[in-house]
Amino acid sequence: MEWKLVAPDIDRLLGCFNGGYKNPAAQTRKVLGALDHLIEELADLAPLATSNEAKSIWLKVPRGSLDDFDSYEDPLGEGEVGSREEFIALWESEYPDSYKWYELVIMKSERCRAVSVGRVSVVCADLGREPAEGDWHEEHLLALLEMLVRAASESMDALRSGTYNETVANELPYFHRIGVVSRGDVWACEPESRAAHFDGMDSDTFEAFCSYASSDAEDASKINRLPSMTGNDFLAACALGYEACGYNLCGKGGKRLPLDDLYLCYADGRDEGLTGKGMGLHSGPGVDLSSSDAWEEWYFNRNRIGGHPWEVCRGGNSTHVSLFVCHDGPETEFRHRLGELSDAEFQESKKLWGYYYAVAGKAWSRSVEAVGFYVALKCAGLPAVLCDARAVLARFKGEDLIGVVPHDVIPAYCESMFPKRLGTILDFMHVYDEDMANFGDKIEWLPEPAARLASRAME
Repeated sequence: MEWKLVAPDIDRLLGCFNGGYKNPAAQTRKVLGALDHLIEELADLAPLATSNEAKSIWLKVPRGSLDDFDSYEDPLGEGEVGSREEFIALWESEYPDSYKWYELVIMKSERCRAVSVGRVSVVCADLGREPAEGDWHEEHLLALLEMLVRAASESMDALRSGTYNETVANELPYFHRIGVVSRGDVWACEPESRAAHFDGMDSDTFEAFCSYASSDAEDASKINRLPSMTGNDFLAACALGYEACGYNLCGKGGKRLPLDDLYLCYADGRDEGLTGKGMGLHSGPGVDLSSSDAWEEWYFNRNRIGGHPWEVCRGGNSTHVSLFVCHDGPETEFRHRLGELSDAEFQESKKLWGYYYAVAGKAWSRSVEAVGFYVALKCAGLPAVLCDARAVLARFKGEDLIGVVPHDVIPAYCESMFPKRLGTILDFMHVYDEDMANFGDKIEWLPEPAARLASRAME
């Protein structure tokens, strides 16, 4: 097949690769040669600021003609379209713009060469192994690398002429960009979104949270300590939170559940042997829940790892609520070993050591429960902090920022994509044409990192 430097052909070739992570593997000599050709084409591109082994540049590829998109007979025969007008509409829906943008990233080290296009991992060559005799995708990979060389050459020409960065700044589509938007501006267009954030939150709890947050609800240095604890103390704290959140506290017969059974109803269950009824690593026979000595032996046992005893409201990786039991000892000992505390300061600090609770649950879908847990503990007189309390309060008030991320980025765990000057960003989102029409003018787009020529980097 004859391939053209048009977006449909690039996409067809990218479709030959699953887009997942690729471990370094032996490649054929032809592929290694094609990789060297691409790397040479980008030799004068300065590496990324975050890695001197990686480079990145945008490719602007034409969508081509209708014939480049597909043969009319194929989608017609498959029933995807019923007329030529529908065929044209399909083409324009998949390729609405005259050009399609792809981010090309290459990595070169002593033992490895790698290429990704539009976050699709295309090849990762292990130079420490003998070249492979053959590869199932060699033909498609060679065709793709050849077109990437041509497209990269055009981008490098633009960079040398001084037009590349301006073109990217002015023409890169919004769905490839990073930005922030005020939650209040989003709520103004989507009032139902605000209501969803408050679902389950009563006014008394919210007012109490606002009061506690004003005195720095996330500063552990401003709260008291418990000199000792038992397993039942922890489970009783969990019960306070469950009750505050309106969870059912009773079993099938309508009788209130024992503390350990109530905990296991809603917690993750991998309790590292605390109750003796959990599961997972170190499930164990359980400890004496009424003994402070048994608690300390369990709590400070560093072989007790691998479970989730603090995940008191189970959920996904980022959608659960945790009630951590914290103690000053481990952190203070670490600071002492680092030399941040003198021997005398370390010994003096021991007089203030104790336990306290830290509630965490910043996912918007669980923050009502996290706040409920926190307020319940505070009202019971227990020392507790709420992680990210200021940011959570700003979210409820619609005063925080939402991170806008490119469509090929999953909108989660994107904190590192945003500068610290923007503060804590709890939530991330994709925006679409409708959103752009509603609040696109309110989005602050972050500047795309400028590409530089290595030969001029020292000028």
